[in-house]
Formats: sequence, C-alpha cells, structure tokens
Amino acid sequence: MRRFTARQALNTGLNEVEFRLQSTVVRSLPQNVDIVLTKACNLACTFCVDYETPGAKRISLENFERVARQLFPTARLVSICSGGEPYLHKGLEDLLRVARRHRVATWVLSNGMLVREDRVRTIVREGLITTHGFSVDGFHPATVERLRVNAKLDTILEKIRMVLRVREEEGKREPRTIIRYALMRSNVEELPDAVERWGEMGIDRMDCGYLAVCNGIDPQESLYFHQDLMSRIFTEARRVAARYPRLRVNLPPAVHDEQPKRQQPSRCRAPWRFVKIDTDGRVLPCYRAWEAISMGKVYDDDSTAFRDIWNSEKYQALRRTVNDDSVEKSFPYCARCDYRYGWADLAQHVGFEEWADTVAPETAENGHAIDHRRDRRASASMLPKNDLPA
Repeated sequence: MRRFTARQALNTGLNEVEFRLQSTVVRSLPQNVDIVLTKACNLACTFCVDYETPGAKRISLENFERVARQLFPTARLVSICSGGEPYLHKGLEDLLRVARRHRVATWVLSNGMLVREDRVRTIVREGLITTHGFSVDGFHPATVERLRVNAKLDTILEKIRMVLRVREEEGKREPRTIIRYALMRSNVEELPDAVERWGEMGIDRMDCGYLAVCNGIDPQESLYFHQDLMSRIFTEARRVAARYPRLRVNLPPAVHDEQPKRQQPSRCRAPWRFVKIDTDGRVLPCYRAWEAISMGKVYDDDSTAFRDIWNSEKYQALRRTVNDDSVEKSFPYCARCDYRYGWADLAQHVGFEEWADTVAPETAENGHAIDHRRDRRASASMLPKNDLPA
C-alpha cells in the first residue's frame, strides 16, 4: 500500500468534512486530479465522445509542472485516462516522474497498441505508474477491431502480456493492471470468455460499464433494452470470475436496481474531490462537463491561480446547486447525471447526442470545425417508441 504524505492525509480529512457540510467555499483541494496529456489518438473508437486527433494539443512539461506545484502536494491520485492515447506523448515518463516526486498515485489508461517494452521497463523499474489500464471491449478480434477502429487484438494482448512479464522480471508489484470493458448488445455475450482470459492472464481488475450511446450508434446497442440477457450473462461471468481470486470483476447495476436513485439520488462529490485539466489548461469540474463548461485556465497567458478558480463564483454556484434538487442547477446536466441518478432512466443511456450538441462543432486554431461526433445522425430519431427495458 502506497503511503501518502501528512499534507495529503490532512487534505483528505478536511475534504471529507467540507463535502459532508456541502461547503461552497473550501480550504481543501481536490484529491483526484485528471490531466489530459493529449487529444491525439491512433484509434477511431466508434463510441468515443471526444474525438479530436487533427492538430491535437499536448501538454508541455513546463505546464504539467505548473499544475503539479498547485495540486499534487495535496492530491492522492493523478489520473491520465481522458482524451487521447497517453503513449503518443513522448514525454510521458518525464511527466510521471513529476508525479512520483510528490508521492502521488498514478492511474494511466491506454488502448495498448503503442506500448513499447523499453518504455514499460523504465516505468516499472522507476515505479512511475501505480495502476495501468487497458481498454479492451470484447473477446473476439472481430468484435474489438470493429469497435476500436485500427486496433489489432493480437497486438494488444501481446502488449499486456509484456507489461505483466516486465513487472515480474523487475520484481515489482506495480503497476496493477485493469481492463476497461464498455458493455453493449453486440459484445456482452463475450463477457464470460473475456473474464476467463483476463483471469488466466493474471489481471488484477476488470471494470465494466454501460455504453453511453452517441455518434449515431443504434440505440438498441444499449443494454438498457436487454436487461434479461445482461442478467444471464452477468451470472455466468461471476461464476467464471469465482475461479480467479486475484481478479476483481466490477459489473454495472441492473436498471431496476437503480430505480430508487431517481427519488433518492446520490450526492455528487466531484466539485469537492475532483478536477480535470484539459490540454489547453482549462479547468473542468467533472467528466460530464468535458468542453460543455469551463471554470477557468491554470496555464498560458490568460491563466488564473488554481485556488482562485477553485473558490470562484462558478465553483461556489456549482457546489451550492449540484446536490440541491429544489433549485435550478448551475450546470444543467447535473439534473440528469448518471453519477447522481444512476442508470434507471433511458436518457442516461442514449442521451449523449444532447451532450454533443452542446460541445460541437468547435473551431480549432486552424479554423476547421471539429465535430466531436463520428456520425451526424441524431440517435433520437432511431429510438424505439417504447422506452421501457426489454
């Protein structure tokens, strides 16, 4: 277990108190800092909701250190799991060394295609990544390669095995390895076989989540409409997982189990515990706020000190309204977010076209419009008339 500094521990305790009090002005700083290293990616995943490879920016070491000085001394986790492919950033190891100096845990998510042994050996030997994730949504090559365009499953499996081998050769316990699996109708029946594969390989954890329909994908791909099938597959997946004590399999709740959240929603912790920094220095308060709202910038000529942004009028309004359902939300998406209301509502599964309408098109520096959807067709036009789960 990684030890945290006294300052990190103190911040964690104060953060918990301020969250419970729902303080609008806070002294603590976020525990989880998600930094987008690059928007560039070598794949073209069909369900990616922030596709932006041409002319994509990359964070510089100077700007990363600028963020680190303000946030890492009190943070417990630095996440590099948003945006593009982290191994496309040539300075990844140097950025991770900055995090290591602050004794903060690191979580990196990759599609696996570009992982090289020389880089992995450096990362493992120096202890630069605490948890390494790989996005693999299926068991058969045809499934994975259809969903993740330009991916090659054989290559990804080879790279994952290499990471595990290097970890063993270096005599290290980290990075722990995690598989990310987006569940949908066309891949859910492969789940038990996938669980067996990862269990046999020695993977530590498998995180499975619902597909959020976007980019003109047929809404019937959503498991919202296939709950009975999902239940049967999950039962089989759990039976397989029981044979591999090392492997922890996290599956999403059934729609009917989420119904109580519609009347008794969970309290959102993000405005107190989390922050995301985009490649241009923009501060985003949660994953659902991606490019829909910005709280300010922490680097470049128009930057502001993070503490000033953290207690700005925008952040105070967000904290004041996010968990109060008797008032109008500062960020409208808070009124329907799955983090609070669960996955019982159809809109949680197929409503990402609304998100895309908010953020796209965006004008890049080269003057070309960026449409964050891969297909301009509106999913809503394809929705079945009956919005109840099958």
